[in-house]
Amino acid sequence: MSDTEPEEKQLCTSCGAPNSPSAHFCIRCGAPLSSYAGIGPYERIFAEGFIYRQASERPRSLIVVLGIWIIFGLMATVGVIFLFTGDVVMIAMGAFALPVSLIMLWKTTKNYLMRKKIDQKSDV
Repeated sequence: MSDTEPEEKQLCTSCGAPNSPSAHFCIRCGAPLSSYAGIGPYERIFAEGFIYRQASERPRSLIVVLGIWIIFGLMATVGVIFLFTGDVVMIAMGAFALPVSLIMLWKTTKNYLMRKKIDQKSDV
């Protein structure tokens, strides 16, 4: 390859950013780019995190919002139960789980409702 030819890049399917051909995750948005990102133990955690971020930041349909409510609603319920158990470890886990789940529920619902309002304004 000569110096004037550009290096081959892999485009992210989520945001379109150019990435190194050997990259497992997008440098811009963190989307998984390779199959290894879904099967490696730590990489799988990052890939799942990307899915949760996409669901909370850009919920595309009501079913996504309902899914987040089921997952994190149960987490909030368990957090409340843990807060009232009396065991120090359970109280600490509940003190962590409750705010995290409530933030995810609030953020996802707010972003979905704001998206609906923007879509309605653009239709007019």
